[in-house]
Amino acid sequence: MTAAIRRYTLTPVATTTIDSGYGIGSAIDNRSGNQSGNGSADLSHGSSFADFKPYVPSIRGDGLICFQAGLRDGRTGVFTADGEAVTQIGVTGTPTCPLAAFTSHPDLNSAGDVTVYARQPSGEEVLALCKAGGRWETTGADRQLYGIGPLGPTMNERGDVAFRATTHRGTASLLLWRDGQVITVAESDERFSGFAGLPVVNGGGNVTFRASLRDGREGVFVRQLDGPCLEVAATGGDFDDIAPFPTMNDRGDVAFVARPRGSPGWSVFIATAGGLNRWIGPDPAFESYRGLLLNNAGPVVFYGTPAGGQLGIYCGTDAVHHRILGLGDPLLGSTVTDFALNPVSVNEAGQIAVRVALKNGQQWVLRGDPT
Repeated sequence: MTAAIRRYTLTPVATTTIDSGYGIGSAIDNRSGNQSGNGSADLSHGSSFADFKPYVPSIRGDGLICFQAGLRDGRTGVFTADGEAVTQIGVTGTPTCPLAAFTSHPDLNSAGDVTVYARQPSGEEVLALCKAGGRWETTGADRQLYGIGPLGPTMNERGDVAFRATTHRGTASLLLWRDGQVITVAESDERFSGFAGLPVVNGGGNVTFRASLRDGREGVFVRQLDGPCLEVAATGGDFDDIAPFPTMNDRGDVAFVARPRGSPGWSVFIATAGGLNRWIGPDPAFESYRGLLLNNAGPVVFYGTPAGGQLGIYCGTDAVHHRILGLGDPLLGSTVTDFALNPVSVNEAGQIAVRVALKNGQQWVLRGDPT
């Protein structure tokens, strides 16, 4: 399985700065950091954005991006953006939104559903779902779940939502919200002692996750919706260490980063029906790998640290020519100091969504378009 090596253009879709000097919807050449075009947008929402940190944006199949934002008046909101306009999904403290704060990245599907972690006015943590049309539903304390998170939920096209929570007994759990019911995916019990990263649900309702085992090992697992919990890979055998963020596509292919036993470096692996394959690494051009974004066509982009360099996003294994964006790179008249994306930040067209912070204090939400 190989990645299609493609050039990416980056398009700003939202910003925290009113007078940035750069137009929303204008393409940026990812190699030069220069902007082209004269696109503009309705910034009636963007003018009040104060902060996008620390959450990542998500992207659905048609390129619509969803993101959480802190507002200048102290409230928080969830919005969508297409590069031309920003649309409000919900803002706390308004008559149409019953929530006190949004506390994670949002995820969305083609039906228009948006899911996100939130806090109610009573202080209870909940998993929230905004159905197309603006109706909010929540689950949490009503199911004796008194801790929701950390990180954020993932949602498939059917509307199934995978999330992390802690029960009233103090048990760490991975759960699936499906048709109004909460299904246990995995919990800290005789087998598992804890979880890392976020659970990823695919189109079939199967969930992949990273867990620590009671016997001291760590591994990547897949819980089948109507079947067993399968071990994909674990330390103590072929691997010395496994990174926190596995991901999975609708075919059931699972991608993860791990350090093979006895290896000085990390590699990216993809488990398919045909077996476990090393996709890239170890490579003297890279000091480490952080994660891989995967769709049904295969690998899209990965993020890692080049030898002697700083963390970046790559569409291929050439550390120079395949770099899309990274720390220290020039962008929008300044320099990148922070960026974030995770498994919700890629779609089937190979587009990606990235949150970026710059040295001049500006923050941006960008869409990466393969060309």
